[in-house]
Amino acid sequence: MALTQEKLAAVQQQLAGLPPEEQQKKLQELLTPEEMAELQAKQCPFCGIASGQIPAKTVYEDDMVKAVLDINPANKGHILIFPKQHYQFLFMMPDNEVARIFQVANKLAKVAFEAVGAQGTNIFVANGQVAGQNAPHVLVHVIPRFENDGVGLAWQPKKIEEAEMDEVVKKLTEHPISIGEEAQPAVIEEVKVEKEETEETQRIP
Repeated sequence: MALTQEKLAAVQQQLAGLPPEEQQKKLQELLTPEEMAELQAKQCPFCGIASGQIPAKTVYEDDMVKAVLDINPANKGHILIFPKQHYQFLFMMPDNEVARIFQVANKLAKVAFEAVGAQGTNIFVANGQVAGQNAPHVLVHVIPRFENDGVGLAWQPKKIEEAEMDEVVKKLTEHPISIGEEAQPAVIEEVKVEKEETEETQRIP
């Protein structure tokens, strides 16, 4: 059942005055998981872009993902690729959708060399606010890079003792990763950029 405006208004009334952590708990009591997902989608600008309700500079779209230009780019040609279905974190996505989104990212990263004359690219995902995630929707960034462009993605290396590293390995391997055979690679057509070919045109892979 769709989340009606009447129910949404009643929920908002019950949340009024509660601190954020209590609001979240109250929401889970008042709404079904389906209604929670619908509410998140309504509040998410990228769901609005995916549905066409919010305009965007689209550079690629298929049945699973959409790619648009970032309106606050790190560099010219900065692309945001996201699933049309609402997921807050990458690990929530089914394997076939993860495969699709990174196939598209890889194709668009290649196109960026030619389309905007990039000398390199960065492809990254921010999972969580402390990692730099500013929207509650999975976003894969493809950032064209240029010499001395001032974009900083570096960090200061930390010294981790051998024993501590062994402990981290132990904890990580306590959670085995299952890669199911049912997750088939997504198939997409070559992403193309319309450009007049000349003898001087060089393709950089």
